[in-house]
Amino acid sequence: MSSKIYSIPIVDDEGFKFTLDQPADSLIAAVLLMHRWLNCQHAVDIEMLQLTERDKKKLSLQKEKELTEQKLQAIHKTQYAITDSLWPNHVCIKKMKPLKEQERQLKAKISELEAEIWS
Repeated sequence: MSSKIYSIPIVDDEGFKFTLDQPADSLIAAVLLMHRWLNCQHAVDIEMLQLTERDKKKLSLQKEKELTEQKLQAIHKTQYAITDSLWPNHVCIKKMKPLKEQERQLKAKISELEAEIWS
C-alpha cells in the first residue's frame, strides 16, 4: 500500500476541536498512529471522522489487539526475568507454567482478533 495523508479530527481536554495530518496506509492506521502520538492527552473525534459501523468495529478490534499484544510482551519480559534469575531450575519451571498458559491464551486471542479484523 502507498502512504496517504489523512486529516484526523482531534478534541482536546477542554473541548477545543482541530485537525492534524497523519500519513498512513489507511484511515484506521492513521487514527491508531495519531492516538499513540497524542499519548491519550486528547481524543480522536471518531464522530467527525464519519466512520462506518464496520470501520468503528475494526478500530475497536485493532485497539483490543494492541492491548493484548502489550500484555503478551509483559509476559515475555516476566518469563525472561524468571529464566535469567538465580532461582534453581525446578523453581523456574514451576513459576513459568502459569505464564506459558497465559501466553498461549493471549496468542490465541490475538489470532482470533486478527482473523476478525481482516474478515
